[in-house]
Amino acid sequence: MNTTTNTRQRSTSGVGRLVRRLEIERRRWARTEAPVIPTEQAWRAGVAEGLRLAQLTIRKGV
Repeated sequence: MNTTTNTRQRSTSGVGRLVRRLEIERRRWARTEAPVIPTEQAWRAGVAEGLRLAQLTIRKGV
């Protein structure tokens, strides 16, 4: 009987979890519940864009 046991954890599971967490945070930063001043809106958009770029970099493995 040939059975293969995988004793090494897949490194992609941690990366996937991190990317999902970044997506949740990006959506939270991109959403505004109350009217905000334009400066705050631009700042929040910048944070959301930074989180999006972090996701892309992690997925690429850079």
